[in-house]
Amino acid sequence: MSGIKNAFKRLCKFAAFKIVYPAVYHACCLRKREEGLVLFCEVRHGFLTDSYRAIYDGLNERGVPTEVFYIHNNSGGLSYLARYLRLCTQLPRAETVLVDDTCNLFGAFCLRHGTKLIQTWHSCGAFKKWGYSIAGLSFGQDPEELDKYPAHTNYTLVTVSSEECIPHFEEAFGFTPPSCVKAVGVARTDWFFDENNRRNAYERLYEVCPAARGKKTVLYAPTYRGDADNAQPPKMFDIEKMARRWGECVLLIKQHGFVNTKTAIPESCRGFAFDVSQDMKIEELLCVSDVCITDYSSLIFEYSLFERPMVFYAYDLDEFYDYRGFYYKYDRDFLPGDIVKTGGVGDAIPWRRALEQGCDTAEVRRFRERFMGACDGKSAERIIGYITDNNDNDIK
Repeated sequence: MSGIKNAFKRLCKFAAFKIVYPAVYHACCLRKREEGLVLFCEVRHGFLTDSYRAIYDGLNERGVPTEVFYIHNNSGGLSYLARYLRLCTQLPRAETVLVDDTCNLFGAFCLRHGTKLIQTWHSCGAFKKWGYSIAGLSFGQDPEELDKYPAHTNYTLVTVSSEECIPHFEEAFGFTPPSCVKAVGVARTDWFFDENNRRNAYERLYEVCPAARGKKTVLYAPTYRGDADNAQPPKMFDIEKMARRWGECVLLIKQHGFVNTKTAIPESCRGFAFDVSQDMKIEELLCVSDVCITDYSSLIFEYSLFERPMVFYAYDLDEFYDYRGFYYKYDRDFLPGDIVKTGGVGDAIPWRRALEQGCDTAEVRRFRERFMGACDGKSAERIIGYITDNNDNDIK
């Protein structure tokens, strides 16, 4: 029975992408395009994320008409096919379309002449592999499926955080260089360059976690395990042991947004460890943290903007690498901080060293320049210029 059901799903998908969507889109292209309209397409979320916020606000300040379409790709089932159909009727109205994740509707047909399609992507740097880089592997899609339903064929601009990242994005998207992947910067990082945002982040911290006032703050922000649709948290280290040895600090735990499981904090550690996953944004937490503990998360690129210590807790490195793969070897030549693979967090010397001695600022700065060199607080300004003025002077 499951075989029949899967065959039916494949047939529906083929008919939608190869017949219905192109026909509906091109029929709607008979209507006049709305002058200046910019359409933001949120792929995974039902709200406007920080991938777009600076661009969206900047356009509205300039009086540019904007709309947001919520694709909500991760809601399951075949319901996304119906939302794609509605999106087909909206795309022809816009002069510029922005997308922040993979969405294979944008490869189902050629966009009408003159339409700008900008991929802002949702993370910085180049860490875990995706797209064509892992085609055929356990986490990746089937190569034939990627070719049959391409997602990245119509972009006029892909924004990345540095020149170093360009070849990895080209590989993941299946591009032949030279391409439209440009080191324009990532608009969401502009937020970090506003002193008011940093100040407000500390105020938010003390509101959510009064115990943090006057203490060093350690952030634990790992990525998820498994698939995005069924994301699981990583194995938690011994919080009680950490509290006994690091009692003069506070530990803030931020699970990945795909993880719905709240971290179990022992009663004895309630004044030391706090799960703030639902209370503070990751941007705020990066601002207020004195040390960041993570694993394979791309937030390390954003955190490097602060030139503060990082420690990498990679207890399942071999397993995770076999599942996802990385663009760089996971070692000290790549990562700007100590790597801990075994042992309890409370016992590990690197954590204590990071707290007491800080980091090698020159090493972190080299990492920042290598992977975040185009992020200078003006990324959104350059993207807005490309949208509104056909100004390619800064898009090279």
